Amino acid sequence: MAVHCIVPARMESSRFYGKPLVPIAGKPMVVRTLEAAYRAGCFETVTCATSSEEILRVVQGYGFSGVLTGYANTGSDRVAMAAAQLGLDLVVNLQGDEPLVSPYVLKRVAKELEEHRDCWVTVATPLGLNEALEESTVKVFVKNHVAVDFSRRVFLLNNYNYNREPYSWYKHQGIYGYSKICREEFIKSSVSVLEKDRSLEQMRIIKKRPIRVVKSPIDSIGVDLPCHIGLVESHLLNPNSPLNWSVYNERT
Repeated sequence: MAVHCIVPARMESSRFYGKPLVPIAGKPMVVRTLEAAYRAGCFETVTCATSSEEILRVVQGYGFSGVLTGYANTGSDRVAMAAAQLGLDLVVNLQGDEPLVSPYVLKRVAKELEEHRDCWVTVATPLGLNEALEESTVKVFVKNHVAVDFSRRVFLLNNYNYNREPYSWYKHQGIYGYSKICREEFIKSSVSVLEKDRSLEQMRIIKKRPIRVVKSPIDSIGVDLPCHIGLVESHLLNPNSPLNWSVYNERT
């Protein structure tokens, strides 16, 4: 069955206002992310979902499709709105601040979603010590390929003996896959206390439905703060960087 990709983007990020349109190596970040999704070659369609007419004009100017949605509490709410407008079932939600996402990882997420339509799917990469200490980095506790918990805060890691089980906690990458049924369940569910407290939408569903985790050895650098732009640009401008996927087709 066809898998589609929707990239949600909004101007009102609390940590970095207007970041979807911030230029990265000469192109708006959201365009870089849409290009990465298209490059993976595993999606029937690639669409930007946004409540901003400015973002819509920009992505359309670069030749990508876009859908205007109303206000949404989370990226998954916005993706659900757009998918309903477009009549889509299997959808991968690729957050607009992931311009360095690996095409290999996107292919694996699409395949996992096709095989586990009754589950959510997400991605985890290796977690370094510095990232474990940063609240801007979301961590995921994984057991038997299923997410048990998500956290931004270090003290929560200690509850799971982080130092004794270093391979259980991973860095969470901003990718979700879900079917129409799973999305409808999500938007009909009340916002949970943990979702509000941690500002993590996946906490709304974690006790209701399995969240399967695709483990990737390839690290990800998302743009959460302005200081991340230079690092991402350095990889995009370096043809020898292992995170420069603009030469993906040449490698396959």
